[in-house]
Amino acid sequence: MNILIIEDHPLIRLGLKQLIAESDPKATISQAGNFPSGLSLLDVEKFDLLILDIDIPGGENIRMMETVRKRQQEILILIHSGYDEDVYALPYMQAGADGFLSKSSSHDEFQAAYKALINRGKYVSYHIQQTLLNDLGDSTSKKLQNPITTLSPREMLVMQLLTEGKWTKEIALILKVKENTVSTYKRRIFDKLEVTDEIELSKKVSLLKNF
Repeated sequence: MNILIIEDHPLIRLGLKQLIAESDPKATISQAGNFPSGLSLLDVEKFDLLILDIDIPGGENIRMMETVRKRQQEILILIHSGYDEDVYALPYMQAGADGFLSKSSSHDEFQAAYKALINRGKYVSYHIQQTLLNDLGDSTSKKLQNPITTLSPREMLVMQLLTEGKWTKEIALILKVKENTVSTYKRRIFDKLEVTDEIELSKKVSLLKNF
């Protein structure tokens, strides 16, 4: 098994390497600290599994799924993220990920996710599985779409920063764009999620955790 880890925190990379070694001692592991460096490795070497953080320098949020698939169509993708799985797991799975694992997950849960993927299966936590099953049992929910899935990658990032309590000026500095550009993203997010301000946005995102 040839594995690529794209993660910018060295300690997390080290922890992942140790967990993989326990599950698959013969696995070969490569690492990248940002998304462009990871893409460079994908361009020159074939990998079986990619473990990818959402909040990665140079990343493109959901668009990363398509970018990776254009380089290696058959690669397995496990999203390993500190972002709320209730909000982000389904959109990323719909975008092409094979699994979504929270960084707060246990040792055993990582092993379960790893085993599922190497056996060509899919993986989300038991909690997310139950949420999906409950939705399937609701005849009305089948006709609905989580509005977060309508957001563009950049809009999702701005939404995340807004729910963390960051101001427009702070977001502009983080994204290296003008404040009016951030304001445009905010307006689109508010329109799509049908909210009028940051307080309503936070409440809506909280409600969508159980969508």
